Amino acid sequence: MQPLQSTPQYWLTPGHDLEPRSWQRRTRRPVIGISAIAGVIFAILGIGAIAIGSQTRDFTAEGAVVLTAGQYEVSANDICGGTGEFEEIRVGTRVRILDVDLTVLEQSTLATPRLSADECRLEFSVPGIPEDRDRYVVEIGSMFRYETTQSVLEHGIDIAP
Repeated sequence: MQPLQSTPQYWLTPGHDLEPRSWQRRTRRPVIGISAIAGVIFAILGIGAIAIGSQTRDFTAEGAVVLTAGQYEVSANDICGGTGEFEEIRVGTRVRILDVDLTVLEQSTLATPRLSADECRLEFSVPGIPEDRDRYVVEIGSMFRYETTQSVLEHGIDIAP
């Protein structure tokens, strides 16, 4: 049989506390004060970053409805507008930007048209569109809807019904 071995001891025997070193006594309050100030500054910076990051950014949707020969007529003062099934496309026609669930985000109207050879171009600009959507729907009047992306709307979409 083997003799029992005693378990090694990994702690010190009880005794009185050691005196703090002089540098510890001198720097204790400044270290606590500086740490508290730094903590408050980092908390303020963190809250500010969250507040700035949570804001949704907006963009302006640009575009035009382009009518070709047979889709428009010209009035006496050289202002063109839709005819026949495109009769609703005229100056002042409502343009709405919707999300894919057909919730209205913003709206505007068609501006004064530009008439060129075989083309009537009615432009629109809709500011204040939120950037956080994957797809958008452009609604011209009450009959025409076109699905598109933010990039296309920002650079200008030409809609040819």
